[in-house]
Amino acid sequence: MEKKNRKKKVFVSIFLLSCTLLFAGCGKKQSEYEEQETSQTEESEAIITVGFAQSGSGATWNAANIDSIKQNCSEENGIRLILENANDSLDNQIASIRSFIEQDVDVIGFSPLVSDGWDDVLRETKAAGIPVILVDRTLNTSDDTLYTCWVGSDFLLEGYKATDWIIEYMKTNHTGTEKIKVALFQGTIGASAEVGRTQGVEEMLENAGNYEFVYKASGDFKYDGGVENMEKVLEQNLDIDILISENDDMTLGAIEVMERNGIRPGKDIVIVSFDGVRAAFEAMIEGKINCTMECNPLSGKPFVDAIRKVLNGDPVDKRVYVQEELFPADTAADYIENRKY
Repeated sequence: MEKKNRKKKVFVSIFLLSCTLLFAGCGKKQSEYEEQETSQTEESEAIITVGFAQSGSGATWNAANIDSIKQNCSEENGIRLILENANDSLDNQIASIRSFIEQDVDVIGFSPLVSDGWDDVLRETKAAGIPVILVDRTLNTSDDTLYTCWVGSDFLLEGYKATDWIIEYMKTNHTGTEKIKVALFQGTIGASAEVGRTQGVEEMLENAGNYEFVYKASGDFKYDGGVENMEKVLEQNLDIDILISENDDMTLGAIEVMERNGIRPGKDIVIVSFDGVRAAFEAMIEGKINCTMECNPLSGKPFVDAIRKVLNGDPVDKRVYVQEELFPADTAADYIENRKY
């Protein structure tokens, strides 16, 4: 693409000009030619400009993810970062991407707020010759050449792993024959994290046979969403056995409501969460969360690695997964000091 070759063309043009001057014998000293060559090298190694459109900043996980992007997209690493926050608005995020196109950045990165609605703006980035790298969330597109690669988590696998733990745990901690009642607090509907985790949870529990979803609603990955949904569960007297919450912020909000109402989280209700932030580890140590499935936000380094490969013309995998683990409560004390977020 024209964009990728621009810096190389500038370098070649300057190099040819310097050769012409050299053979013309303009009387310059050798040291002057060395200075000119140094200047050419510096220009060819120009700062990489990256535009990054984050979806929002409300959740603890999002803050850790953006911190990782900032730390790795630094001037020390040869990168100038232009960061814009969509504040949970699809229109804002698309506007940010178009702004990056106008600013002629070298690479665009973003975490799609939702999975659909991206084809038009991605065609614009492709026409401008600007590579696009997705971080954290994925998207649906009719043409996967519209983005270069994606760096993030396998959300479906997260759902499978967390639910597999539930099934094994309940085999020894539930003695009744009646169906096990489950409440599922989903993330933002249509976000790839919500889609993958929900699919994994539903498939596993439906196959297990003795589980019943008595409540299912979105809390938008927010603390207040966890509060509101838990209040509704109690108002409807659903008497749940398990709460599955698709991120730790919602989980912590639900715990607040339980404790206000005399319910012992982690004991009266089994709680399984996602993300694995430090606050969730603290809650596990206190016996309030039974298990959390990590969603690793530290994607800054693989993001920068992908940027360098793309700009150098090196091959890059279409999907780059970050490493993640599942943490039952009895392991929390062993790992909490290593949590960076």
